[in-house]
Amino acid sequence: MPKNSRRHRLPHERSPLKTVALVLGAILLCAGVLAGFWLLSKMGPQDVDYSVINESPEVSEELAQMQAESLDLEAKFEEIIILRLPTAADIQLLKQALDVQRELVSSFPSAGDEAIERLELLDKRYQEVASREHAELSEQLEKDARELADAGELEEARTLFLKAVREQQIVNENYPLSSKHEPARVARLQREAQFLVAEPLFQRSVALEAEADGFIQEENWPEAERTLEQARALQDQLNREHRGSKQSDIARHERLKIKLVGIQSGQEYVEIKEMSELGDARRVAGQHMEAASLYDEAARLQRTLNKNYPDSPYSSSDRVADFLRKSETSASYQLGREIEANNDKLESLLGERRVREAIELIVDLRRDIQQMQETYPRSSLNDEDMQIKVRYLNLVQNDIEFIQNRFYALMLPVPDSESVSMLSTEVPQGLYAIIMGTNPSRNLGDANPVDSVSWIEAKRFCERISWIVGKPV
Repeated sequence: MPKNSRRHRLPHERSPLKTVALVLGAILLCAGVLAGFWLLSKMGPQDVDYSVINESPEVSEELAQMQAESLDLEAKFEEIIILRLPTAADIQLLKQALDVQRELVSSFPSAGDEAIERLELLDKRYQEVASREHAELSEQLEKDARELADAGELEEARTLFLKAVREQQIVNENYPLSSKHEPARVARLQREAQFLVAEPLFQRSVALEAEADGFIQEENWPEAERTLEQARALQDQLNREHRGSKQSDIARHERLKIKLVGIQSGQEYVEIKEMSELGDARRVAGQHMEAASLYDEAARLQRTLNKNYPDSPYSSSDRVADFLRKSETSASYQLGREIEANNDKLESLLGERRVREAIELIVDLRRDIQQMQETYPRSSLNDEDMQIKVRYLNLVQNDIEFIQNRFYALMLPVPDSESVSMLSTEVPQGLYAIIMGTNPSRNLGDANPVDSVSWIEAKRFCERISWIVGKPV
């Protein structure tokens, strides 16, 4: 009997189980795709069964009725405006059409965009028509107000401007969609009404200031103060009650205030001026001590004015200093004349080579000049150049005779000139050093000529020599 043997599957042959699995997988995939399409179809638009729609014929009829009513009211208004200008009663037709359309949109949200758009157009048209009367009245009132203002009827003009403001405010508040809605016009009309109140006050203030200026020219200080105070008070009222108007002027108020202080201090200034002029007259007459007393009194009065009226245009610390200078100059007049006379005498003594007498006079001059500086420091008679000269001569007084002898020994007369002489040699270092107190020369030697000096140093040397010899060098 043949042996039972199992045939082995070749490598390229497919397993029966694998084939069954593949078939089942394909079937399941197809089923899944079909199920997906079915679900997608359920998610899309559905067939409408008009038989089951819940119709509401009552609502649709009410909507149509309201639409028709609104259109009919607007049509009636249209017919009227073709024939004539609308009256207040005619405008109410448009208002009723607007109210019906507004109720329609409110009651039926599903009425659509067309109903909403018509509501907006009706509202804008109604506001335009309803505001026209107020706007035209406001414009006419403004025109009439300007005519009254030009005629000088300012109070009546102001009343009409304010009425025009009220009419424009009605338009702005009640009809914001109107083309006549102008908030800026209200502000402009208010400014013009304010101007009609402020301008007369301002002109009155200006006139009072001009009147005060006339009193100032006449030096009528009480009347000047009274009128200028009124002008200042009016400007203060304008600044407080009419801020923002062109008549409001803080700078002018401050100027008037300072001017008023000037008037209040004007009487004191007149007294100061009279005192100063009287001092000038005494000085010219040679009554110098009386002049000094008058100048002192003027300085005292000026200090008082400065303290009491610091904002016054007559307040001046420089004027105080000037009065004190004049006072000390007058008080020191006699001493100043003595100093000048002794200075002239000193030059004469030195020029005549009377050295001993000159030295005694130098001591007196030094004492008098020091007294002048300490007692009358503000005096115009204080001569700084003379002070420097006398101080130098006092310093070299013991060498004056020696310097003169050596200087004249070096001098030779200039031919054809009796009054002019010159050094026979260059300036020796010894002479230069004793006069200047220093020797800048590089090649030192008392008999050697001076070198390495500047023009300023040479000029100062000549000046000191002229002091010592009492003659120009």
